[in-house]
Amino acid sequence: MFIVWRGWGVLLLLGALIGALVSMFAVALLEGIIPSALFPAFVTLGATLAGFQTMRWLEKSDKGREVIDAKTGETILLKRGDSIFFIRVRYWAYALVALTLVVFGMCISSMMNAA
Repeated sequence: MFIVWRGWGVLLLLGALIGALVSMFAVALLEGIIPSALFPAFVTLGATLAGFQTMRWLEKSDKGREVIDAKTGETILLKRGDSIFFIRVRYWAYALVALTLVVFGMCISSMMNAA
């Protein structure tokens, strides 16, 4: 499988991975306090928060550059356009939020069924 990205879009994957690893470490420290059925939900929450912050940093850093079109004389703003698999990084961050909500719902549902 190939990872296709444009600009710095691959950093979203790296940010989400680091967020998941940090949240796994935090959840392991809180093992007695948090029910074990919620562990996947908190790991996806950490990945989502880190991915969302990475998306914000990428969008803030992409100021673009102005160029002048030789034929028309118009000023055009060229931006980097960070993306992964041809989908802009902004939309991947929102997909991570949706995934986190689904995982939280599944974890809470499994807790309710077990009780």
